[in-house]
Amino acid sequence: MKRWLFVSALALAGTAGAATQAIDPAHLQLLKQIVDINTETRNLAGLAQVRDVLVPRFESLGLKTTRHSLGNGREVLSFDTPGSTPKVLLVGHIDTVFAQTGDFQRLSEQGDQLVGPGVIDMKGGIVLMLNVLAQLKQAGKLQHVRVVLNDDEEIGSPYSKQTLRTLAGGIPYGLVFEPGLEDGAVVRSQSGVRWIKLTTNGKAAHAGLEPENGIDACLDLARKIAKVSQLAQPSKGLTLNPGVIEGGSKPNVVCDRASVTFDVRFRADADWQAVSAAIGEIGQHSDVYNPQLKQGTRTEVTQLAEMPLLPEQQTQALAARVEAIAGAIGQPFHARSVGYGSDGNNLAETGMQLLVGVGPYGGGMHSRNEHMLVSSYQNRLTLMTQLISQLTDTQGDKP
Repeated sequence: MKRWLFVSALALAGTAGAATQAIDPAHLQLLKQIVDINTETRNLAGLAQVRDVLVPRFESLGLKTTRHSLGNGREVLSFDTPGSTPKVLLVGHIDTVFAQTGDFQRLSEQGDQLVGPGVIDMKGGIVLMLNVLAQLKQAGKLQHVRVVLNDDEEIGSPYSKQTLRTLAGGIPYGLVFEPGLEDGAVVRSQSGVRWIKLTTNGKAAHAGLEPENGIDACLDLARKIAKVSQLAQPSKGLTLNPGVIEGGSKPNVVCDRASVTFDVRFRADADWQAVSAAIGEIGQHSDVYNPQLKQGTRTEVTQLAEMPLLPEQQTQALAARVEAIAGAIGQPFHARSVGYGSDGNNLAETGMQLLVGVGPYGGGMHSRNEHMLVSSYQNRLTLMTQLISQLTDTQGDKP
């Protein structure tokens, strides 16, 4: 291991607090600054504020900023090392799932944990990214790097995914600085994701005066939810979650409109194709029919979001490199398949080798207990600095 990889840790020896022992004060302060700014995906003002904080930090490393406007106040930021062709893409997102209201809005230190909204998903990953690039610059090895940050990942990157794919074109390696799993494992593969909405239309009527003149969309939808849910095969990684159900207007009115949005996860494209066809057939059938009116319900099936499958073969090369580095420096290495999605899914179709989950890790993601294990930060800083140094070294091993 190069001596310069330990500079930050040695300089911070003896400082108070677990966080300041593992994260240098400047990067810890930056982490607090951006965690304390709410960036729920719909909070455009907060997203703009964090972009304004981050741009000067990347530019101070000598990187060139490009703003890719997506309209409606959304942007993708890209940062490049001038005069070099990118060999590795570092990927991050600045949005979080946490609402602007509520009392979980600030970073706090609790022993070996930093607790706060988005601290690992993934503001900690962005700060780590900057820290790694600073280490590389100090060693004279900051070259052939492109960074991209978007602001809509938590809703599937519907606005930014095409821009991300364009910016990834021709780059052989991609590292997604999402958090590692709770034991520090990186992601071996990610399930494909679809959000499917079924909207059923019936006919309203007074539930007490003339129920025979109604067609109950809520009842129809309940039956369809049961049918669709039976398509799940959890042992194969095929899951269907009816996460949002809406319908009706008042208890004394026969429901004339109802909808459900399913989250569908799958590990094989063939499973998705089979489920999609089955859902389509379920939607074509009326499960509530009024013989007096000679009319039944009508159901529309709409796809709201999609993330392609990230297969294991697209992570093998980078996982092998990380395992070798981890073994050389005495860090454990684990890699697992997961059901959640990321921009790694959205970049899978580029054909680049990808690795997801290289950021600092902890637990409680998307909850009030979201936290970073402070000890994970230094581990990832060392690991990712060495990995990116290898990947961008013009004399290094070829894929």
